[in-house]
Amino acid sequence: MASAALQEIYEGLGEEGLRLARKQSLDIASNWVSWLIWSLFFAYVMTDFGWASGIVWQLGDDDALSLLKIVITILLLQNVSLALLEGYSLYKQEEHAGTNRQNMPGWIWDRLKQRLLDIVIYGLYYWGVYLAFINWPDGWIPAVVALTAVLILVLYLTGYLHVRSHFRLEPLGDGVLKERLERLFEKAGVPYDGVWLIRASEKTSRSNAMLVSKGGKLQVLLYDTLLDDLEPEEVESTVAHELGHRIHKDILWYLGFNGLSLLFGVWLGREVLALIDGRWGLYGPGDVATLPLLLFVVSAVAFLFQPVANGFMRAREYAADRFALKLTGNLSAFEGALVKMATRNFLDPEPPAWLEFWFHDHPATAKRLRRAQQWAGVK
Repeated sequence: MASAALQEIYEGLGEEGLRLARKQSLDIASNWVSWLIWSLFFAYVMTDFGWASGIVWQLGDDDALSLLKIVITILLLQNVSLALLEGYSLYKQEEHAGTNRQNMPGWIWDRLKQRLLDIVIYGLYYWGVYLAFINWPDGWIPAVVALTAVLILVLYLTGYLHVRSHFRLEPLGDGVLKERLERLFEKAGVPYDGVWLIRASEKTSRSNAMLVSKGGKLQVLLYDTLLDDLEPEEVESTVAHELGHRIHKDILWYLGFNGLSLLFGVWLGREVLALIDGRWGLYGPGDVATLPLLLFVVSAVAFLFQPVANGFMRAREYAADRFALKLTGNLSAFEGALVKMATRNFLDPEPPAWLEFWFHDHPATAKRLRRAQQWAGVK
């Protein structure tokens, strides 16, 4: 019964684990709010104190290369400062939960590496946006739409780089699990490129699984911590769920939603930049010193867009669950995997409705368990 599996989660977490799970759930909301506040503070300091204009004055904005240097410098100041603050806060949270296995310099360095990759990707994007603002003030929209489409493709292709920049990978040896997964992919009719272990245990006790595209085939990436907890049939159920996401093209849907949010944010941001023309020594959308304000507007739009994007992704999670159950026909393995991953990762099985509505891209574990029972026809 779903109630029995749910009870197992509560027992596995215990009183302290449940408190940490609920705090972690609330931290998702607080991190979003903190990011929004920081974006506003950064925009205020950079504009009202004239720092952004000072950067433009020092680097010059008379050619495309100078423009790129300005964009990268502003994004570097925003992201690195936030990464240091955020890194310390998240480090303390993981330390308190007992899931972290890194020292503080290593933890912060990992987050800085991710931020630096983001700075390069988004730096090129916003560079293109300002080139469009400057060169086509009345016809910039088609150029920015094309830029956003390219950005989505780049984010899709660089997901694997984020994993490789954080963890060591090694192939999974022969055994029961490898044979199970080979049969699973054959049954699903999906090209298969083997299984690799992510040596996550060197840095965290949390567990996860993912699929990445490689040469037209799918490669399975499993945290080694996942294998410590789950039986082979439970790992199979987890991978089947990820297969559902891939077959339904949920990653592209997710990136597409983010792209729409970004496009709307840039459009609204440009309207705001036009309104403040002449204030704080800024000269409207054609002035790259307005970038901190544009970044804040984009962040605010993304925050307000969360309920729509997350609601859609929760529906895709249910669809992936249903796919996994249909492919494996193993309800007990599905429940076992959910129970163990919720316990290992300190997931609140029944978060407040408002929190799930606005900030969670996965349905509550209790809801997933009940829905699985319904699909399996268990009363």
